[in-house]
Amino acid sequence: MKSAKFPKTLWRIESNVNEKIPKSAPLAEYRRPSLIEKVLEATAVMWRVNNGLTKSHPYESRPHTWPWMRRGMAFWGADNRSIYLLGTPIIWWLSFGTVVIFAGVQVVLFFRDRRGFHDRLLGARERYMESVGFLSIGWVLHWIPFFLMGRQLFLHHYLPALWLAILALVGSIDLFTRRLSRKVRQVIMFALLLATVRMYFQYSHIAYGSPWTREGCERSKWLKSWDYDCYRFPEMSAKTPVAPALKPNVPEIPMPTMGAPDIGGQPVAIMRNKNGEVVANAPPPAQNFDPLEHENKLNEPAPEIHQDHLNSNSAKLDLEMKKKATTVEPANNAAGSDEHVAGEH
Repeated sequence: MKSAKFPKTLWRIESNVNEKIPKSAPLAEYRRPSLIEKVLEATAVMWRVNNGLTKSHPYESRPHTWPWMRRGMAFWGADNRSIYLLGTPIIWWLSFGTVVIFAGVQVVLFFRDRRGFHDRLLGARERYMESVGFLSIGWVLHWIPFFLMGRQLFLHHYLPALWLAILALVGSIDLFTRRLSRKVRQVIMFALLLATVRMYFQYSHIAYGSPWTREGCERSKWLKSWDYDCYRFPEMSAKTPVAPALKPNVPEIPMPTMGAPDIGGQPVAIMRNKNGEVVANAPPPAQNFDPLEHENKLNEPAPEIHQDHLNSNSAKLDLEMKKKATTVEPANNAAGSDEHVAGEH
């Protein structure tokens, strides 16, 4: 349990046995909540915890940047390897374009219907709305709610909506290529598959932390906002081996540099360009941390327990124990005074 060492860690005791407690001792009883009550309680706890994650994060992003994948998220980095969350661009962008095209087609069809033109889209209009339309609506419902959240958000929050957009892409290709010949459809599918596999292997170096070269890393940056660190990888012309052995259990900690940005109270290394000049507003390098575990470090107070809602007899037992303690204490004091008087005589 890595998170057990953090302050204010909450421990949940599943069972407790004490052999010194007699079997006749009164036991506290709690009503077992129903399934609906458990779901409501879990939902309330998740809502409260997520609303408390309001601190800034060097790799957080906002929902309007997810569909076009403005930037990813660094997970880990050591020696000449790093892991960076980034999707396959052709799948990511084509799936988003499918949703945008569907919305545009529906707007055009609406105005054409108002003018008396009832386009059938080669007989696929109803199927287009039932399949791609259903998935596009699901994409909207999984993406728009994030605009209402003020907590930390990352690119991985877009993944549920991405799956629906990919299904919409497949459905659109299937519908609008049905009237083409079988050979043409196979060429289109093969070209799309070949481009996808090509990009998969191109970006697999930062997906799985495999060896890479600085030149290959620089060529893969289609957008300037993709801020994975290419200076971590060796140059192709260098004589040093491309993939030196990793040091086991020894994470690489960047040395602080004068003037380095202070993010979260920890100094980070400044990134430099090919000429050795400091890059302004450069993102921090990949650190050895688990973002999910980082979210669980929320310094929140312990949850309040309402005894009235538990329908428990613990409060009654507590009062009985206090009464017994108050009655036993005067009796002990009286016995002690009697012994003191007898000793004097």
